Amino acid sequence: MKNAGKTILTLFAGMLFGAALFSGGVAHAAEIFYKAIPSTNVIYLDGQRVELAAFAIDGSNYVKLRDVGELVGFNVYWDGTVQIDSDAPYTGVAPGTGAAAQTPAPAVTPAPIITAPAETSPSGQPYTIHADHWSREDFSQQANPAVFTATYDRALYNAIRQTMVDGTSETAPAYTMVAKGEEYSAVKNLLGRMEGAVRYEHHVPENFTNYYEHLEYFAVSAAMPENYQAPYEFIQPVIEQANRLGSDREKVAYLNDYLCTLLAYNKGRTAAVTEIFSQHSNELEAACGTYARAFKFLCGAAGIPCFTVSTSNHGWNMVYVDGQWLHVDVSANDLYRQHYILLAETVQGRTDRAPEQTAFLKELLIPGSTK
Repeated sequence: MKNAGKTILTLFAGMLFGAALFSGGVAHAAEIFYKAIPSTNVIYLDGQRVELAAFAIDGSNYVKLRDVGELVGFNVYWDGTVQIDSDAPYTGVAPGTGAAAQTPAPAVTPAPIITAPAETSPSGQPYTIHADHWSREDFSQQANPAVFTATYDRALYNAIRQTMVDGTSETAPAYTMVAKGEEYSAVKNLLGRMEGAVRYEHHVPENFTNYYEHLEYFAVSAAMPENYQAPYEFIQPVIEQANRLGSDREKVAYLNDYLCTLLAYNKGRTAAVTEIFSQHSNELEAACGTYARAFKFLCGAAGIPCFTVSTSNHGWNMVYVDGQWLHVDVSANDLYRQHYILLAETVQGRTDRAPEQTAFLKELLIPGSTK
């Protein structure tokens, strides 16, 4: 591409491009951890503003070289080292491997080289990744293949499931790549629907040395927030009583009735978990979303798989009981003073606004549950 050099210069006019991307500084940069934050600089290509993910690190802006190649129109590929072919259009693969590039990639690629053992990667030790997808096991083989989509794919399933199995983010985390924008928002929403007593969040290791090379890196942490400790201790007598019951059905009904003693339905009102599960003399006013979040907290503490479901204007829960996913709407049960929707197989007249995400969630929490 004869004008590639000129185009690249135009693209980065007024923007400091980190020298470590093009020189022996890569090795040095990998030894030192700098905090990466999204860059606010505006980037132009031939006078037109373009969207290009960039991170500010130690006073310099960094972007993915492959993103530049795709945007400008020159090839960038890996064959043991980074190669740039300014006369070839962007494909991301080495010449002569076009046919291979058309072949779907396996569900899980081999583990990348990391600078600490996969099982430990202790804090303070460098953590460097060199591949796009990694988990120590292919958990997706246990799931219903029908739930996987372009956004909710096997790599994402494996990354989240690995954290759920590990029970901690202290080990070297399994990761995938999640593009910023709509895909990132969808995955964040997915994690939010899972939260009970444990919160799942996008996790970047503090000792990550080469984040500037993997700006779409997505691993997941699992931990109880510090402010959840007090409400968790507050409900322990309730959880102990629930666990004395003979079945999960009885436990769910008991937790539903308990929550109804703490809240009173009022559309537009909210209450935090820390408020609900603490001493208060009167019922707290709350809308459906608060009921659903609080019920997830209770179920999480009792070990009952649970997540939230919603339409455009209403939210409730699904729980896994007796080998199936069932609906529980605590806000409706409280409002109507009866078990209106409690362990129901279906709910008429409601349209789940994220059915693909819901199916993926069911398989994440209970592999094979939708087969």
